[in-house]
Amino acid sequence: MTLSRRYRLLCLSLSLSAAGCSSLPADPPAEQRVDIAAARAIYHGPIDWYGVHRLQSLAGKHALRVLEVDSRGGDAEAAMALGYWIHQHKLNLEVTRLCLENCANYLFPAARNKLIQPGAIVAWQGNLQYQLQQQLNPAANQPQPAPLPVDELNALRKQVSLEEIFFKRLGVDSRVCWIGKLPPYNAHGAFVMPPEDLRRFNINGVRTEKEYSARSVSRWQSQLQVQKVVLPYGGAL
Repeated sequence: MTLSRRYRLLCLSLSLSAAGCSSLPADPPAEQRVDIAAARAIYHGPIDWYGVHRLQSLAGKHALRVLEVDSRGGDAEAAMALGYWIHQHKLNLEVTRLCLENCANYLFPAARNKLIQPGAIVAWQGNLQYQLQQQLNPAANQPQPAPLPVDELNALRKQVSLEEIFFKRLGVDSRVCWIGKLPPYNAHGAFVMPPEDLRRFNINGVRTEKEYSARSVSRWQSQLQVQKVVLPYGGAL
């Protein structure tokens, strides 16, 4: 796949709205660091293969407990690889500022325990499966994506297969990534959910400040199109 085609796939899978990729808050400078004495690692900035491989190389065989993240997302397959690594090593995750899109999709649910620090936000807005659904059967209540060429659509199908295996390994319901796009929520951008709703997707061990969902939306909505989603009490999703 050419670089331009990979970029179009990435922008489509990460799009917040018709405004496109540029509407996201800025990523911090890229940084991967390991503090062996504290048993902590840091991943800041875009998620890409270089950063994932560098972090894993720095960690080596040392026993780590915590991965600190600040990322607005990045490459889906690289993020899944990092998610597998987090899951395999039973790491806890601390979100210090941002964990958006593919950080939320693949890093956050892979961790053993998750801490969203006061002032930070974890927000979803669709995954590869949702992107494929929008290509095959676009939702009337959402911005309509540009049709992908056949070869890119086939590549997306293969990525969706990898994603299905990923969530099955974690034991997490992947609908967490896009349920906020459905009626009655109809989120046109990103969405956040409280810890009690995340448990319904088998995402457990989440700690936040009080009234996290409302506070995070209020704090970030000037920089990010985001809304709060609260699921109906009880019953099927």
